Amino acid sequence: MSDAPSLQSTGEGYEYVRCRADGADDTVYIHRLLYVAENGLDALPAEYHVHHRTPIPWLNTPANLVAVEPEEHSRHHLHDQPVRQSP
Repeated sequence: MSDAPSLQSTGEGYEYVRCRADGADDTVYIHRLLYVAENGLDALPAEYHVHHRTPIPWLNTPANLVAVEPEEHSRHHLHDQPVRQSP
């Protein structure tokens, strides 16, 4: 048995799609979906994060999203360093 996918958001405002089917419960964030839709699956290695350039978590526009390595993303959020776009 499966439920229809549902659009939800975290307490911080990040939007995601949740789908439950046959005992599985999967979640995909909208900003990751949009990044892949705009740039292709090969442009986003599985371990990379998709960062919002402006700190508005629900502003999921192509110009506001950039792929970054996890370490780079952590440096930005923990130490307020600028994000360098990954190749």
